[in-house]
Amino acid sequence: MCKGCGTKIVQAILFVVNFLVWVTGIVLIGVGAYALVEAGKWEVLFGDENTLRAVAGFMLGVGVIICIVGFCGCCGAVKKSGCLLKIYFSLVLLIIVLEVVAGILAFVYQQDVERILKENIIKLIEEEYTGEEKNVPTETIDLLQETFDCCGSAGVDDWANSNYTVGAGVAVPMSCCKKPEDGCNDGSPGNPDKKGDVFAEGCLMKFEEYVTENYLAVGGVCIGLLVFEILALIFACCLIRAAADEEKGL
Repeated sequence: MCKGCGTKIVQAILFVVNFLVWVTGIVLIGVGAYALVEAGKWEVLFGDENTLRAVAGFMLGVGVIICIVGFCGCCGAVKKSGCLLKIYFSLVLLIIVLEVVAGILAFVYQQDVERILKENIIKLIEEEYTGEEKNVPTETIDLLQETFDCCGSAGVDDWANSNYTVGAGVAVPMSCCKKPEDGCNDGSPGNPDKKGDVFAEGCLMKFEEYVTENYLAVGGVCIGLLVFEILALIFACCLIRAAADEEKGL
């Protein structure tokens, strides 16, 4: 097969494919680094302070490994080393298996993540939100509501049982207001006098949409990477066979 299409052509194709794999690895490193920076803003929503950082770190690590594998693939293609190409083939196959397993786990545990997120938002609103500066739950909920133009987990009613609104005598925190100004959050807990002045949509749905959009972006990169990896395996097999034939003098 390799003689038919030409060893040099296969080498060139494998080099290009691995260059694209290397570029994809760079993209994953960028996405992982960005997620690692952003994780600090949202980790309290998941209850476990290490969850988001672990996911972001995993993405960053995979990106680094893919870059190294892509670089090794380029070297193997140029040198046409049977030993190096076999090691490369094994590493790429392992990465593909890990990607498939990670995708399955993400799908299986999606509902659990949504449940945990909902429970923690409610807990933060009802028990831990204080309205004070430098209070992590307060900063996180305010950031969530201001960033996504939302109020509460499912809606304004979630603030009815909040220790903060009951104690402060307001309907919702100021971060629920479309235009934060005096009087915009007046009313009884969870029941603002001027409903049109506060965001009506809940934050859980908005945040899930945000996470889904990022999942789709990462998923698109991974699918593209998977295509390149499969091509790399095919052409690596061609070169391994060609290198073996050369050693035999065929």
